[in-house]
Amino acid sequence: MDHVVTASCPKMPDPYLPASPRQQLPDGFIPAQVIRCRWEPRYLPGKGSWEVVIQEHADGPATELMTELRRPSERSLFGRDCLDIRIKVDYLVVVDSSGRAVLPDVPNGVCGEPFPSAMAAIRSLPYQVDKQVPVRRIESEKSFRAGCGGEFPDILRRRRQPGAAHQNWNPPPQGLRVCVYRITKKTPGTAQTWNMVRGRLESSHILRGSRLRALLDALDTAPPSDCPSDHTRFAVLTPGSWEAYVALDGCHNLRRSDGTLGRLAPDAVALLTK
Repeated sequence: MDHVVTASCPKMPDPYLPASPRQQLPDGFIPAQVIRCRWEPRYLPGKGSWEVVIQEHADGPATELMTELRRPSERSLFGRDCLDIRIKVDYLVVVDSSGRAVLPDVPNGVCGEPFPSAMAAIRSLPYQVDKQVPVRRIESEKSFRAGCGGEFPDILRRRRQPGAAHQNWNPPPQGLRVCVYRITKKTPGTAQTWNMVRGRLESSHILRGSRLRALLDALDTAPPSDCPSDHTRFAVLTPGSWEAYVALDGCHNLRRSDGTLGRLAPDAVALLTK
């Protein structure tokens, strides 16, 4: 069945498929609204972990984005050796004042990768979250609560750059699973996770309510950190598009989903331990 583009997000699991009906912008098309759809794992209290479609919008005319979307894709007459790396483009619908909705094609380079400037224009719009719709259960409540592995690599020891404070989860989750690990053996850190320093599970719990809100505020406002990661315990926070990692002693570094480092205050770190 053909997929019909509407001014809303599809209520189905992530539809990132080659058959998605993307098209070039019609001549003279001026968007009144840009709708973006994101599929993320989220914890729903009492129901476990679900794939949720998050619908958000930004008002037009989104001039910079329209300029990027109208750029021609690059072509090469001589061929080019390309790595088989696919970059996922956000599910984005532009809607004009008459209600006409278009799922636009995003111009790409000679290897098929979307232009970075186009991706930046998509992500820089001032989106507001409209709704969250659960579409597929990932884990039951029981499985979610027991979802910490017995061991976990100490990702915090990978060299990362300091990063400015920004919102880690948008919209905020209703709960976070906190897995606390204690480092039991030290091996040389490398890019391969199987050779990294590892921690053994010490405890786990679900953070909700006022403690969760206080932690999210601390995560979103954590200043940059250039302090070397030297700690004996760390916490892994899920679910989300990516996990977040926090050192529970030492510098109290926070590794965000984009890989940058922030630094938490001791009172924020205390929220992660019972």
